[in-house]
Amino acid sequence: MSLMSRRRQKGFTLLEIMVALMIFATAAVTLTKSLTESARNIGALEERQFADLVAGNVLIDILRDGYGNNNSGKESMAGFDFKWQRSVEQTPHPSIRRVDISVSLQTSSDVLATRSAFLRK
Repeated sequence: MSLMSRRRQKGFTLLEIMVALMIFATAAVTLTKSLTESARNIGALEERQFADLVAGNVLIDILRDGYGNNNSGKESMAGFDFKWQRSVEQTPHPSIRRVDISVSLQTSSDVLATRSAFLRK
């Protein structure tokens, strides 16, 4: 074997190592961004899930107890404080009304969940 062929077989060049580190760093940054975004989405999904449960509970209360006098209210569930709003609308059928429930966080006006039902007058 010649001296030149032994030098080429000893290891990686500095350029090859730098390229490998660049690829690794890019992959690490991308993975970190992805995990951060996933963590944010989990919190938002949790808020929406519990808001939907609150909307369902309010609608069940209306089905069980009747319309009542409350057009809005506050509920707490799983550490979240929600506010709900009820609206009742007429339908083309004279003995049926549409009831819509919308739920949002008390600190926000963004609606997280809605539920609707058609009830007898």
